[in-house]
Amino acid sequence: MFIKQPKKLLFTGVISLIIWACGSSAEYTTAKMAIQDEQWDKAEEFLFKALEVEPTNAEVMVKIGYHVYAKKEQWVLMNEIFNNALSADPSAKIDNRPISELVKNYRNMFWAENYNKAVRMYNEYKGSKDKLKLEDAINRFEQTVKIDPSEGQTYSILSTSYYELGNNEKALSSAKKAKEIMPEDFQPNMTLGQILSFTGDKENAINYIKKAVEIDPTNSNAVRTLATLYYDLGDKEKSVETFEAAIRTETDKALKANLYFNLGVLNMQLDNFQEAEDNFMFAYDLNPDDTEALVGIAQTFENSEKWRRASKFYRELIVIDPENPEHYKGMARVLIKQGDPEGATRYYEKAKKLGG
Repeated sequence: MFIKQPKKLLFTGVISLIIWACGSSAEYTTAKMAIQDEQWDKAEEFLFKALEVEPTNAEVMVKIGYHVYAKKEQWVLMNEIFNNALSADPSAKIDNRPISELVKNYRNMFWAENYNKAVRMYNEYKGSKDKLKLEDAINRFEQTVKIDPSEGQTYSILSTSYYELGNNEKALSSAKKAKEIMPEDFQPNMTLGQILSFTGDKENAINYIKKAVEIDPTNSNAVRTLATLYYDLGDKEKSVETFEAAIRTETDKALKANLYFNLGVLNMQLDNFQEAEDNFMFAYDLNPDDTEALVGIAQTFENSEKWRRASKFYRELIVIDPENPEHYKGMARVLIKQGDPEGATRYYEKAKKLGG
């Protein structure tokens, strides 16, 4: 009885080995053992040997994509072999999971890792303004595009990065690609509109900014951009309407003050002096430190020939900013209109001393 026992154990071991190797070539079995032991050079060698022996084995292809090409950041080759695996055997499974699910998960994982890394690099550039950091971020975004060329989000920030680098051609091509992939999304429309505007094509830019505002009418930045484009293109009435819409949705006090100020400037140009006065007052109430709003108020009263009220605000400006010659010249102008040439001369002399 004691003699038979070792034979039984040996026989059981052989059975185990046969079961473990069943369905796999010796090359693939060796590759899997190397992966388990994290012997990556050996794993690569035997994965490719396994593919020679089993050229239609989708599982081997997925393993090569994940353990070889992805590790080397050879994303184009990774995607090619993933696609080959899906074509070779769409119903194949690894550990009872469909390879289609695994491939999708792998791509999403690598895309997210690289995208987040690129965003961190971009933020480092924003903090330092070091163009080398920006170039590093762009290179990483380009790698991210290779992992998943169908992800439009990457192209939008890549477009902005190229613009900041000074490469307008690539900035526009990336923005257009984002818009092509996600035509009904806010960010691609906004980014393309902004890049076109920055590069001087305001007539085409306005179409994409209008689309962005249609998608998200509560986005005050988009509405402000649209109002500014209307103004730049000479449609001041439409610009006024759009600024008014932006004011209704803006919640940040400083931004709202700027909107009121811009609306005040527009109304002055349209000779809507009462509206301009109201807008400048609102801007000043929201941001009392904004001397530009006070200048706007003083000039509005001056243009509407309300000399006393204009002089009141010019005096306030002189107290707040006594080294600015423009305030003294404004005061001199309104004093002349009030019949006080001597007082006007004093203010003109002061303006000259300050270099005005």
